[in-house]
Amino acid sequence: MRVDIAVVGAGPAGATAARLLACLGRQVVLIDPGQSKRDRLEIVSPTATGIVQALQLEEVLADPSIARPCAGIRRTWSSKEQEIDDFLFQPGSQGFIIDRAGFDAQLHGLALAAGATAVDGRAVDVCRNQNGFEIKIRSADMTTNLLASLLVDATGRSAALACRLGGGRMVKERLVAERTLLDKSGEPSQEMAWLDVEAREGSWTYATLGPDGRRESWSVCRDKRRRMARGERLNASAACLKHAAGKDWIAVGDAAASFDPIASQGLVNALSSALVAVGAIAAEGGIVPDAAADYSAAMMATFAYSELGRAEVYCALSN
Repeated sequence: MRVDIAVVGAGPAGATAARLLACLGRQVVLIDPGQSKRDRLEIVSPTATGIVQALQLEEVLADPSIARPCAGIRRTWSSKEQEIDDFLFQPGSQGFIIDRAGFDAQLHGLALAAGATAVDGRAVDVCRNQNGFEIKIRSADMTTNLLASLLVDATGRSAALACRLGGGRMVKERLVAERTLLDKSGEPSQEMAWLDVEAREGSWTYATLGPDGRRESWSVCRDKRRRMARGERLNASAACLKHAAGKDWIAVGDAAASFDPIASQGLVNALSSALVAVGAIAAEGGIVPDAAADYSAAMMATFAYSELGRAEVYCALSN
C-alpha cells in the first residue's frame, strides 16, 4: 500500500497534524493501535488560547464532558506560604482541565472527518528507500508494510520512528509519574477548578478535578529504572530530539520534545508543534533540509527555555 503522508500516532499532535494535512488536500493515513485510552486529566494553560483559536477547537473545549474551566495553579513549597498563579492575569485569562480520553477522541474524529484514513496497528519499524519510507505495521492478526512519501512521527515520548531515522533522543532527567488517587464519586461540574501543586520529600504532587467530577492526584519523582511499569505509572521524563526533523520526516508533540509535568506544557506543545510542522510541509510540499534544521532548532530552543523555568521551580521547591 502506498500513501502520500503517514502520520504515526493519534494523540493530540498526530490527530491535529493529520486533520490539517487532509484539509490541504493531501492523502493522509493516521496509524494508531487504539488499544488504550489516555484516561487522565491534563491542563491547558491560557498560553494555548491563540493556538486553540487558530485550530478552531473552541467548540471542543466548550464541551462540558471534555473540559472544565481552570482558575489557575496553587503551589505550596515546603513551609512557605501558598503561591497562587491566577490565570485571570495571564494573556488569554482562561485555562482548562481536560479529560484526555474525550479530548483525544474528538480530535481523532475531526481528523477522519477532514479526510484522513485510520489504519489500526502499531508501527514497529521504518526504513528509508528510494521511494520514500517503508513502515512495518503490526496489528492483532497480521503484519503489513506501508510506503509513504512523507512521515510524521507522533508516537509520543518514545519517538520510535524519529530515533530510527537519526533523531537522537536526549534525556535531560528521567522522571516517573504515579497516580496516587482516582476518586470518581464526584458529580459533573463546570465550576472553576484549581491545579494544586505541593512539594513532598524527594517528589512533588499535583491534584485537580475533572469535568466529570473525578479527583485525580499524581506524584512525580526521579526514576533511575530504565523499564517502566504498566498501569498507573507513566514516563514523565524531560527529553528532546537532537534532530526533530529530516528530509521528508518530522516529529511532533512529545516525540519532538517532552516536558516535566510541572511545566504544564504538554498539550500546548502537541498542538503548536503540529501546526508548525504542517506549515513547513505546506510551504514546500514536504520537509526540505533548511526547514528541518529550522524546526529542530526551534524545538531545541523551546525545550531549553522550559528547562530554565523548570530549574527555577525545583530550586524554589527544595528551599
